[in-house]
Amino acid sequence: MKRFTKLKPTTSFVDDKKARENSIRYRNDFLEILDYEGKSLVKTHDSVFCIPYLIEKNQFLIKKEYVASFKWRDKTPDHLSLIGGTIPQGETPEQALLRELQTGGGIVLSPEYKIDFEPPLFLSQISTNKINFSVISLSERDYHEVPINPKNTPPARVDLKYLNNLICGDIITDWAVMKFKQYLNIG
Repeated sequence: MKRFTKLKPTTSFVDDKKARENSIRYRNDFLEILDYEGKSLVKTHDSVFCIPYLIEKNQFLIKKEYVASFKWRDKTPDHLSLIGGTIPQGETPEQALLRELQTGGGIVLSPEYKIDFEPPLFLSQISTNKINFSVISLSERDYHEVPINPKNTPPARVDLKYLNNLICGDIITDWAVMKFKQYLNIG
């Protein structure tokens, strides 16, 4: 929640109609609220997420972490989430996913590994954010493990037999788990 405490109105209001359609109403380091064609839009960085599947171990990685916005709404501090995050300007989805896998998942992919993404999805009708998702199916030759950034919640290694028991608290994680089940042909 700290990152949204700096939200302040901008002073870029103008009288020109075309300029007003694209004017920024609020801005901080993480988001902008724009007026566009008579609608208010939330502009944020695109995101990248994945579910790493460790084939030989028959396990996948998922996080259980504190999510302030979910706690505010339902008083439950910890929720299942995916390895991933935002794509900073200048990074491709592939570069961002490689970085997130290493810092948040402790996984470094071999240079030969090719990441296949699902077609990107918009987060919602009022957001410009696009979600890029991939199932990262890994044999032992495809990766090596490294220490996780201590600021990040380490992922849990979950046996595949527990996949149908997951209770996801957000639509993106739920959708990603559904795509993972489709990938594995699990009903």
